[in-house]
Amino acid sequence: MKLRDLSVRHRLLLNNVIMVLVPMFLLMAIGSAVFYGLRATGNFRERELEVLWPEAGNSIPVHIALSHLYANVDGGEKESLPRHMESIEKLGVKVVCIRDGVIDYETEPGISETLIAESYELAPQEGNVMRWDAQGLVYRYISKDKKSIAVAVGPVPFEIGRGFFPPHMGPVWRGTALAVFLLSMFIIVLVGWLLVRRMSRDILHPLTELQQASRRIQHGDYDTKIVSHEADELGETAETFEEMRQQLKESRKLREQYEKNRQELFAGIAHDLATPLTKIQGYTSGVLDGIANTPEKQRHYLELVYHTSQNMEQMVHELFLLSKLELGKAVFQWENASLVNLLSQYVKLQAAPLQEQHFSLTFENRLGDDPAVIRLDRLQFQRVLDNTLSNALKYKDSDTGSLTLRLAAQDGGYLLECEDRGRGVAQEDLGRIFESFYRTDKAREGVPKGSGLGLAVTAKIVAAMGGRIWARPAMPKGLCICIWLPAREKA
Repeated sequence: MKLRDLSVRHRLLLNNVIMVLVPMFLLMAIGSAVFYGLRATGNFRERELEVLWPEAGNSIPVHIALSHLYANVDGGEKESLPRHMESIEKLGVKVVCIRDGVIDYETEPGISETLIAESYELAPQEGNVMRWDAQGLVYRYISKDKKSIAVAVGPVPFEIGRGFFPPHMGPVWRGTALAVFLLSMFIIVLVGWLLVRRMSRDILHPLTELQQASRRIQHGDYDTKIVSHEADELGETAETFEEMRQQLKESRKLREQYEKNRQELFAGIAHDLATPLTKIQGYTSGVLDGIANTPEKQRHYLELVYHTSQNMEQMVHELFLLSKLELGKAVFQWENASLVNLLSQYVKLQAAPLQEQHFSLTFENRLGDDPAVIRLDRLQFQRVLDNTLSNALKYKDSDTGSLTLRLAAQDGGYLLECEDRGRGVAQEDLGRIFESFYRTDKAREGVPKGSGLGLAVTAKIVAAMGGRIWARPAMPKGLCICIWLPAREKA
């Protein structure tokens, strides 16, 4: 596993462990080097003291040996005297140690009484003696209970000469210690710098990129992609920022589209209200100015004003209904009803009047015995059928036309296809015919044919019923409006 595959928490933990282990490793290495270096010189304690106490010279082995004799006689822990007496015995000093009346150590077997007597001859005073002069060393120590005694006698004169290390070794040792200290500090600083650099690359750099990305987003730049090559918490954060950027970009597009739709809606309302108002003004002006100078003409003008006002009233009602549907405030009277029965009755009622207009309305039931029961509002569903029929009548391609209502099962619900043989709709307009005030005639020359709200209202009603609506070209010509409605949930 690579280091960059670790999480940020584990990387920080690893960095802290390294920062602690490096000084510990250096201390252990330096301590081990000093320990084994001094041990390699012979008697470890003697050489160590010579390093720390160079002015004691070669007298240090004698002091250490006598100290161990004192400790052994005075009731301390029993030590391995041969190891500690080796240094002074090489100088010619003989040693005897009797502990609790038992010989504990003697340089040569059987010399205890002789060596003790010799110590009294050289130092006849009673009690403990420590004499070390030019003639040699006399050391006698008796315990308080008189049961233990230690004696050391030898011709080694008391003179402080050069020790194991040369005199100039002091500055060398100090320089070496300073060099080791500086090298250790350099290694610790170097390791710390490398760890900080890696942390900056792995943590601070991605954080800086995220900060820059957030500033770009703050200033409205939603197009620059946020890329992250990490697989840790920072990478997940970058992916979250990227998702947020995409959502904000989509939200801006939707907001711009909503603003465009709103502007088109207001423009459509203004245009579609201004046209019939102009007509009404023209007709009434004709009556007032005496252009309609006969009762027949006056009646004709008044009928035109009436029908135009009816169209305006219908548009206002549709606009009001569309507003309530968009706000979710439209009231629905829900019931379970059969689609087959509703469509059959609708076609039966509308077929005869439509034939007089040379228009054919038919119903194809592809469900067999299935009554296609769904949850709907009868009045609003009838409005869906009326708007679909009205659209087919407005855009028929000749004096004759047709609309086929085709019902089939699909995706756990029912698909109602309303297929006409009219002029059809261009491919680029299919996705927009359900928008408010949208017409395929860009110059809006067909205002008398309708307000452009019918299919928008139809789409909202279908959505409220839990369905979907879309349009596709009919073959060989015309338009097919497809409405999918969910089947009633079984109790």
